[in-house]
Amino acid sequence: MSQDTLVQTVLPCSQCGREFPQSDLVHIAGNSVCADCKPAFLNRVMASGVAGSSPLARRYGGFWIRFGARMIDGLIFMVPMVIMFILFMPNFIRARSQAVDAPNFAAFAAMGLTFFVVIFIGGCCYEVLMLKYKSATVGKIACGLKVIRPDGRSLSWGICFGRWFMWNVVTAGIPYLNSVLMLVSSIMLGVDAEKRALHDRVCDTRVIYK
Repeated sequence: MSQDTLVQTVLPCSQCGREFPQSDLVHIAGNSVCADCKPAFLNRVMASGVAGSSPLARRYGGFWIRFGARMIDGLIFMVPMVIMFILFMPNFIRARSQAVDAPNFAAFAAMGLTFFVVIFIGGCCYEVLMLKYKSATVGKIACGLKVIRPDGRSLSWGICFGRWFMWNVVTAGIPYLNSVLMLVSSIMLGVDAEKRALHDRVCDTRVIYK
């Protein structure tokens, strides 16, 4: 057997990276998997809800359905924000009046910073935890969507945090630049065959209908 033939017939397992003859690998959800990795990989594929379906058979969530999911998440998260704002308001007004009457702005600045930090951390925890344990936020669940990895692996903590960071900090959080990045991300989502926005491409995720 020639060297060219060996190169063509020996392939790596997509899970462990070891090389096997092509006949010793099975193809599951578009991945070549060896016998040792097959049971664990099948469990992940089954848990992701994409078992038995090829990537071409998936229905990807487009711009408007994902926009609706974001709106629902925004409304849900707005309720605790309003409650916190009401609770903080008396102290905030008091700190502001003291800052006007005296050249000491520390209390006023600390109050505003605390409110911002709590909202920022709360939003991060909400999205990351929901993605990790439900593969979707409440808005996506309401719209019948979920976030998956294309190879059927479960969402890791790094992927969940990366999606939150890419959208909320990089794409939508930088003043002036956010308008450009949000437009680019929306165009990418609209023209891509798998409806991948910028944060989907960076984190290698897909948003599909359940």
